[in-house]
Amino acid sequence: MTHWKKLTNPNYIGSYAFNPGEEKPVTIKTVGQEEVQNPDGGKESCIVAHFVQPEKPLILNKTNCKSIEKLAGTPDIEQWPGVGIILYVQRVKAFGELTDAVRIRPVKPFICSDCGGIITGTNGKTHQEIKDYTAKKYGRPLCPDCAKAAAAKEGK
Repeated sequence: MTHWKKLTNPNYIGSYAFNPGEEKPVTIKTVGQEEVQNPDGGKESCIVAHFVQPEKPLILNKTNCKSIEKLAGTPDIEQWPGVGIILYVQRVKAFGELTDAVRIRPVKPFICSDCGGIITGTNGKTHQEIKDYTAKKYGRPLCPDCAKAAAAKEGK
């Protein structure tokens, strides 16, 4: 099924890009000012974050910029590349009504001990559950791919 909002601005991440309860751990690649076409067809200048992972970019509002600033430890966007963040959807009051908005968790994502990548959720498990399970089973937090490799190695 296709959510109608996926058709309004398909070039950027929006709340419609998330399944219920889903989180997206990502690493910032670049942040900068860009001209963005708004839903009315006009253009406006926005702060946009691009990610290392194959995700669409995210238009950053003040709330999300403040969240990244806290996680990065600096307000300087030139220092934000390489910072891991976790995107999720939250109901917020905006323009007099409740709506879904993409927000940034106030914690950094977990890093895989073997490959250095971000631990993501998979098969209905959150990134926290994957991290906890692999740390207990293998003695270190692993991403799903490295956990599969560790399981295969144990099986030999």
